[in-house]
Amino acid sequence: MNTTQQQTAEFQSFNLSDWLGDWESFEHYIDSEDSSIRSTWEEAEQAVLADPKIAPMAAHGIRTFWSMACSTTSPENIIHIGYWTVGEPRSEQADVRITWYAEDNTDLDTYEYRIDHVIEHGLEGSPTYVFVTDDPNAEDSPFRWLLAIAPLPSRKAFGEGGLLSHLHFQYANDLGTLVAAGETEDAGETLRNPRWYATMCADEGTVEDRCRIIRALHHLG
Repeated sequence: MNTTQQQTAEFQSFNLSDWLGDWESFEHYIDSEDSSIRSTWEEAEQAVLADPKIAPMAAHGIRTFWSMACSTTSPENIIHIGYWTVGEPRSEQADVRITWYAEDNTDLDTYEYRIDHVIEHGLEGSPTYVFVTDDPNAEDSPFRWLLAIAPLPSRKAFGEGGLLSHLHFQYANDLGTLVAAGETEDAGETLRNPRWYATMCADEGTVEDRCRIIRALHHLG
């Protein structure tokens, strides 16, 4: 499959129903003081330290590692993103509508985004949607460009006994802040910061459902 065919396939695979609804930052899991979640993090840390190949991840504590990797702040935005609400766009030219909220539920911005293109190997080496808003009010907004992988698993999986859905994302005012074009036409785009995994999780379920996400992240039974 050539690049054009791959792009077309990824555009066609966009399923808005997997995105719709409320999302919360994975930072809530990291910072939680709930005893069950804390116990799960301790279990995860011991598992990581027991594996020499990945033990350095927990050198300063496993939660410290993930808090750095999954930070929702950026050089352009010092406010932690606490939540998203994703809805259907009102414009026929847009693919999705996202409201960004701070930790205190302050509405930071609401924009309608269209898919500009797809990076074949982006976050987690996976196809990554490149969204942009054409809203003139977003000219100076840090949320003008958004990179995101499709939610995993699909949002409906939770209702069928699966894990809570989650997705990784990055954002900036200018696309060049997030990606670098290849030196040759076939090289494609690469992430400027492939270690930044800002993450949103479906805002539903129980504490135990959140613990299951942490266990799955560290391949715990």
